[in-house]
Amino acid sequence: MSTSKQVSIANSALLKVGATRINSFDDNKNEAVIIKEFYERSYRALLSMYPWSFAMKTVALAQLPTKPLAEYEYAYALPNDLVWLQRTHPNSNFKILGRELHTNERTVSIKYTYRCPEEDMSIQFEQAFMYYLASQICIPITENIKKDELLYVQYQDHLKRAKSITAQQQPQDGFEDFPVDNSRYGA
Repeated sequence: MSTSKQVSIANSALLKVGATRINSFDDNKNEAVIIKEFYERSYRALLSMYPWSFAMKTVALAQLPTKPLAEYEYAYALPNDLVWLQRTHPNSNFKILGRELHTNERTVSIKYTYRCPEEDMSIQFEQAFMYYLASQICIPITENIKKDELLYVQYQDHLKRAKSITAQQQPQDGFEDFPVDNSRYGA
């Protein structure tokens, strides 16, 4: 079932390629069939391209009773909404096998990109996603390669802008206890 936000984004992409609007992903129209095919995959692909601040979570993982891989002592269940694993804490050796994380750590937390509701997207990401989706559906709907190329260029421009704005909103890693500075400046 599609939300009104999903349909709104889909309709913006459809309009960019010159197609007609839909009321839902389940409409009995060629545009709805195509958009339904590409929407979720395109959304997850774009979410996995960058550490978007609106789609971040940190959670402690639940240890599984299953036997881990031979070289590890513990296995943990990964969240169902995980799109991209950013990092583990503690930062140690691990392997992902299906929906499980195997490691030697007794407790593990992860920071990850999750499949967040569209209502949580930043406006810059939404624009980039709309152009990306339009570039994905353009050839199946219009068979117009030139239009597809133009949409992809616009997507790349919006993606750069979205990444830049997201990066500006993140704290920069500092050098609070950087030994070289401390020895040089007598701290």
